[in-house]
Amino acid sequence: MLETMVALVIFTGAAMALYGLFNTDLIALARTQDVSRRVPAARHAIEYLSSINPRKESAGNFELDGFDIVWTAKLLQPVRQSQTMTGAQGNFELGLYEIEFAMSERGRPMGSWRLRLTGHEKVREPGY
Repeated sequence: MLETMVALVIFTGAAMALYGLFNTDLIALARTQDVSRRVPAARHAIEYLSSINPRKESAGNFELDGFDIVWTAKLLQPVRQSQTMTGAQGNFELGLYEIEFAMSERGRPMGSWRLRLTGHEKVREPGY
């Protein structure tokens, strides 16, 4: 009887250790799946945001690959006049903007990212 109880205690201890290891692996697998879904969506969001002109739009939101993306643009440096290669006054005004965007899925935050873009506005026609 005593041998049976000792065997059960040893078996229970080993089973609990294996369950803890298995549970940790499941949690790590779930996190890995989240990241593997988030990274391509973040790359798509960066590609989309790279096509906007932050000088014209300063904030917005859109849906992409099942994620809701909310973004804002903030001017980092004063707007400057562009120059041609010869140093003459260019046709555009340029500003450096920081775009911050956050992703969420069904209201659950999935992370936030930042990127820098140049905003531009044409202020004169070329004077060939």
